[in-house]
Amino acid sequence: MTIDVNLCDADEDFFDNLDDIMEDSMVQMFFIHPTTPREITEAKKIAGEYGSIFYSLPLHLSDQADENCIAYSVVDEQDRALLPTTQKPLVIDESYLNETLRSLLADCRGVILNATHENSELPNFLLALGAGTIGAFDTESLNKLSMDRLVLQSTYPTHGFEEIAGAVKVISDAMLRPEQSIIARATKSSLELFGFRKS
Repeated sequence: MTIDVNLCDADEDFFDNLDDIMEDSMVQMFFIHPTTPREITEAKKIAGEYGSIFYSLPLHLSDQADENCIAYSVVDEQDRALLPTTQKPLVIDESYLNETLRSLLADCRGVILNATHENSELPNFLLALGAGTIGAFDTESLNKLSMDRLVLQSTYPTHGFEEIAGAVKVISDAMLRPEQSIIARATKSSLELFGFRKS
């Protein structure tokens, strides 16, 4: 079982092929991160209809969360103004991080989406790796990462779900660990962080 912590767009092709995607890629859970009112409405709707899909909400809209909201996202100044928070895990794209924000997040926990380096100053944040970012790490830097900090992302539709396996192979080769061990640990970390399983 694999968890995709960064499904960028659940489009028509995604739903038309969902059964095949789940069978072929072994991705059994998908997390989406809407930001606009239209995206949030749609995310709530599909999360309510599909037991495998969950979503985050921008932190400043936390009062709109329902049982399918598994995290809060930090995407703008309104969210930054509410930090730090420990209500739920946080998700943040690495490109949005700066020194001030890193300081605010020091005592929080969550996932850094599209991670391209270790982000060692945020040890309570997991690193989402996939086909679009794995190339930013060389073998030595991957080898030094803790398996407990790694989770997997597709960024579909930019990259396909089958490409998660390619990223896992790169990690596996660098860490000299079996691919199934990488997947199992990433799944365990995701389940524990987002409250599906007790640590």
